[in-house]
Amino acid sequence: GFISQGLASNAKSIIGVDISQRMVDIYNNDAKEQNLFPNERKAVRVDRLVENEIQLEGMSFDVIVCASSYHHFPSIVDVTKVLVSYLKSGGSLLVVDMVKGEYPVLQTYHQVAHKGGFDAEDMRMAFEAAGLHNFSFAEAATIEFAGHPVTMFLASGER
Repeated sequence: GFISQGLASNAKSIIGVDISQRMVDIYNNDAKEQNLFPNERKAVRVDRLVENEIQLEGMSFDVIVCASSYHHFPSIVDVTKVLVSYLKSGGSLLVVDMVKGEYPVLQTYHQVAHKGGFDAEDMRMAFEAAGLHNFSFAEAATIEFAGHPVTMFLASGER
């Protein structure tokens, strides 16, 4: 939602993807309240991120942004390869997540698994394994989560 709002003025259309139907419904309701048509902005639910997911089959994107999700995935190499499979040639993958660190509060937050973040080499390995080039990694901001500071990064690569 927040990233879509920031990208909206520079995008012809935006498709949000989430595993939670509740989050998809909120996103689509917000778009409807803004008088946006589904071909301009919509969200779809996917059970898991795999190539040729029925709602995304045949789609390709100029930019894919994955925000605050990588720390939930069992294999960042696998998910990066899937995301890249949806990128157009010359397209960019942008990942925002936590820099590797000690975040004990995140380990059990809402009983959702957390990996504790990634460093530049973790991300470089995943991006290169997926065939991306022009890799970059930078600390982007420090946010407060559950009363604790968490450093966020932005990693990018091109197909």
